[in-house]
Amino acid sequence: MKVPFNNKARWIDDVIWHQIPRLKIEPRRKLAASLVAPFRPRTPGFTPSEQALSLKTQLETRGYTDAFRLMTDEQVAAMRRYFEEQPCFDGGHRQYGSFTIDKVPSPDIQMARYVEEQFLAAPHLLDTINHPLVLEVAEAFHGCKPTIDGMSVWWSLARPNPRISTQNYHRDYNQVRHFKMFLYLTDTDMGGGPHIYVPASQHGQELLERRNHSDAEVEAVYGASAPVALTGRAGDCFLADNIGMHKALQPTHSDRLIVVTEYTLLRNRFGPLQPVLPNPDRRYDPYINRVYLRS
Repeated sequence: MKVPFNNKARWIDDVIWHQIPRLKIEPRRKLAASLVAPFRPRTPGFTPSEQALSLKTQLETRGYTDAFRLMTDEQVAAMRRYFEEQPCFDGGHRQYGSFTIDKVPSPDIQMARYVEEQFLAAPHLLDTINHPLVLEVAEAFHGCKPTIDGMSVWWSLARPNPRISTQNYHRDYNQVRHFKMFLYLTDTDMGGGPHIYVPASQHGQELLERRNHSDAEVEAVYGASAPVALTGRAGDCFLADNIGMHKALQPTHSDRLIVVTEYTLLRNRFGPLQPVLPNPDRRYDPYINRVYLRS
């Protein structure tokens, strides 16, 4: 099975990725982004809705938004069934090969991923990541059309094993300015591995190194009561500026299936080097979707 993250970034994506931590704080990132946005495409006569502006304000202040829904319960169920029937794999345990989620071959496996060709073909996925509400938020946030990049779909499995890397606090220095949409495809309570976010930490000037940070380090800076658990039911979405301090809580009693999509100012180093699938009847904006869809 193909590996979803090729890590063979274009040289310019790689250079930007290594330099982003030097911007250090949100005002510098916003200034750098403002110098780029005027040279990127914009929607003629763009006027975001009140809901989009509200979500943008939440992103820019506390770093994450309230949950909202873009799909019906039937659509959510269909997307989940699709992934349950698809082979997945754990990049850290390649010796087990691919498997379906009902036949995980080893208790050592804590994460099971899908590749681009699989998740882009999932029912309702392209419509959801191109939903007008999210694209409005993204264009208002960036000052230009966004680029959809850095997509991934995976299971986090409830295991008594030690935490994996992303279950420790960290910052995502993927691009100068970006945010992610998280779509839960399983009910996700405190035992189901919710996203944990430290409000307003995207403005912070502490713990800026590109590394994992312990709970004790984060609590010493922000306080033990600061982190917020973004729980939700299957089909709930939220947006987060993941340059803020965050982690995924380790699931303890139920597995979590999640779709993550990045809306960035420019390409990052984690997407495919070439588009993966054709843009059906050019239904989706060719610029916004150029990383994944051929037009």
